[in-house]
Amino acid sequence: MDRIRPPAVFSQRKRQKGMCSPHLPRSYEVKFSKFVIFIMQRKMGVTRRTFLMELARRKGFRVESELSDSVTHIVAENNSYPEVLDWLRGQAVGDSSRFEILDISWFTACMEAGRPVASEMKYRLMEQGQSPPLNTPESEVPSLVANEVSQYSCQRKTTLNNYNKNFTDAFEIMAENYEFKENEIFCLEFLRAASVLKCLPFPVTRMKDIQGLPCMGDRVRDVIEEIIEEGESSRAKEVLNDERYKSFKQFTSVFGVGVKTAEKWYRMGLQTLEEVKADKTLKLSKMQKAGFLYYEDLVSCVTKAEADAVSLIVKNTVCMFLPDALVTITGGFRRGKNIGHDIDFLITSPGQREDCELLHKGLLLYCDIIESTFVKEQLPCRKVDAMDHFQKCFAILKLYQPRVDNSSYSTSRDFDTAQVKDWKAIRVDLVITPFEQYAYALLGWTGSR
Repeated sequence: MDRIRPPAVFSQRKRQKGMCSPHLPRSYEVKFSKFVIFIMQRKMGVTRRTFLMELARRKGFRVESELSDSVTHIVAENNSYPEVLDWLRGQAVGDSSRFEILDISWFTACMEAGRPVASEMKYRLMEQGQSPPLNTPESEVPSLVANEVSQYSCQRKTTLNNYNKNFTDAFEIMAENYEFKENEIFCLEFLRAASVLKCLPFPVTRMKDIQGLPCMGDRVRDVIEEIIEEGESSRAKEVLNDERYKSFKQFTSVFGVGVKTAEKWYRMGLQTLEEVKADKTLKLSKMQKAGFLYYEDLVSCVTKAEADAVSLIVKNTVCMFLPDALVTITGGFRRGKNIGHDIDFLITSPGQREDCELLHKGLLLYCDIIESTFVKEQLPCRKVDAMDHFQKCFAILKLYQPRVDNSSYSTSRDFDTAQVKDWKAIRVDLVITPFEQYAYALLGWTGSR
């Protein structure tokens, strides 16, 4: 088989991110010599392109650093067919028909399969594609979007098809970092911007696409512009590499640990969960002890099947006490998601009865009840930071299911646990609302994130 030695790639970025030592060129065996791939750097960035080229070469693909006559397949990310043609014309390419012009999804499929996959229609960039940017004239897109997107999130559609994940992921990283710094204004700025971009029916590829959109402040626009030009956000990368952020991310992943506690632990010099568990001087709350005890279960994703099973348990239990009760699953699962991190239920009854004894059936591993604050005489003695006045129960439920091992307790060995279990701990939020408030509660607890 042929062997090629890829040349070292040196490229000037539009914005200097710092000098990095170039990797020494490596030699890889070429298994698929009939396929010669060229990956466009436009809208991707140097770092990501270099990584993808290296990945493909390790898997036996021939990848050219420069566009040449030997190239058979051109791979583009976040570029429309006309944009690729414009770029090719800029490279003095007269006949582009000799190339297979493909979306990055084809490249991803090849990497997953470990071999070239057929360049089916769904992978090809074409003039009459199904992507809205290819069918909508450039001049119409911004005005169309600006007229349809409301400044209020409750008036925007919450779609599961996020065409701007590269932007919204960066926004959510920035928002989380500001949340850890207790900067609510900047946090909300990025969260609102992410919500707006998620509802767009097409990917943003130029600054003109966001003209007239709400929640597009200067900080947000700077991040968008950099991602369009470089393919990534240097600010988001800096956050991900920040030691404080990484520690706070770990700490707040524990059920019952908020920003205040994370700040306290970090100021004590603790940086990892292992260090927290090793510090015997710490006094954990009941909620935090439960969070560590069932940590691996709680940080793992909850599937739609598990949500349906929990829903059946909750509905059957509630109906034992309130036969006419209405129990509705809310949150991401109501919006159509297949996975989540907890399950929210809204419970109401047309009757006047308010007491609902659901907490003594042996299925709740932990529960924290927040009483209703509608009536002033019933205000709880402790301060409640909540989005509404409804009675709530934040619980951990035991869902019985076949288990093949006890790996979910790998980080909980300091606590008394069973050696083998046939159940999974799942976070469940129960919200009890008066019947006349049900519609408003359903809207609020269905959410949009």
